[in-house]
Amino acid sequence: MAMIAPEARETFLQTIEQLTAERHAAHPIVEALRPKLSGIWDEEIPQSWRTAGFVQELASAASDVLESDPRESLSLAQLALAVATSIPTGTYPTPVQAQIEGTAWKEIGTAHRYLSEYDAALRAYDAAQRSFGSASSLAHEAAVVDFARAIILAEERHQEALDLLTAVESQFRSFGDETRVVKVGLLRGNICFFQGRLKEARATYEKALEEVSLEDLHTRAMLYLNLGQTMINLGDMNKGVLMLHHARQLLTDLGMSVEVNRTEWNLARVLVANGDFAKASSMLERARDFFLDKGIPEDAGLVGLELADVLIATGQGERAREIIVRVLAEFTNAKLNSGALSALAYLRDVLLTTRQPQRAVRHVRQYLDDLRTEPARLFLPPPED
Repeated sequence: MAMIAPEARETFLQTIEQLTAERHAAHPIVEALRPKLSGIWDEEIPQSWRTAGFVQELASAASDVLESDPRESLSLAQLALAVATSIPTGTYPTPVQAQIEGTAWKEIGTAHRYLSEYDAALRAYDAAQRSFGSASSLAHEAAVVDFARAIILAEERHQEALDLLTAVESQFRSFGDETRVVKVGLLRGNICFFQGRLKEARATYEKALEEVSLEDLHTRAMLYLNLGQTMINLGDMNKGVLMLHHARQLLTDLGMSVEVNRTEWNLARVLVANGDFAKASSMLERARDFFLDKGIPEDAGLVGLELADVLIATGQGERAREIIVRVLAEFTNAKLNSGALSALAYLRDVLLTTRQPQRAVRHVRQYLDDLRTEPARLFLPPPED
């Protein structure tokens, strides 16, 4: 094993000490910035902010709020990138500069992913990979970015995602990163689910549950959530609901409010299937309000269509149409996919005349769900009987 020269070790330790001091100084400033992020872009970045530690603190804050407020996470990560790229060349060793820029790009990508802005997420991950790839010491960080990219590809580009997972699993094992090895198993289960191989997905999730660390509550929660959805789709309703309740409890304890509301959404679907429309309606309304508040219009729209389905089932067709009109306005304001706008406009109009409103709602809802992985897909009305 090669020995590290005393001078290099001393330089390394000095850099770590400097970054620690910079982060300590940055922490109260970053906390004070958070309530006024929207106005920060009108000002020049102060010289005192232009440190690697300041960037690291911003990126850490972006990660911390990701689950509860992905829009705020995106703003923090974008500010981290702006600060990182304002630092004069040569201020830090090359790996440090590469690490802070790559981390900022990674957090930008992940925030976009949480907001269902997948093309923007992939572009950000490409930029992160270029940054991390410029320093051989950042190989683990580069593997983490490839794993994040695989999460996006998993919903449609299955083979590309599987190829990436094979590569990163080997890298994670070489680094002794057993936590992410289990996450690879979780994502493989997701791909089985998307491909309709539900029994294989269930077995994959159950194996990962046996291997997940007791301390890794996040991965355990996501395994419960995905396993619950799979069990329900396989008809094992009781066990599936139990898994969803386990997931909701852990996610609540972790403060992961976005995933808590997605779990509530799945539980509401079970209630709809069981005919408990009143309780399902209130749960869907809460989830929709949450997604609107957090600036996630696509999820809010999909929940809105499920709510419209419930309202039609309970004889509240006019209120269902009002919700669809609001969803159309929200999608228009957010400048979302033109196909989605066409589908919603069709639904708004057809509800006035169709004798099968639930069929129309479910057709459009399925189309909007498919758009997440097939953004170029054209909308076609359902065939007439």
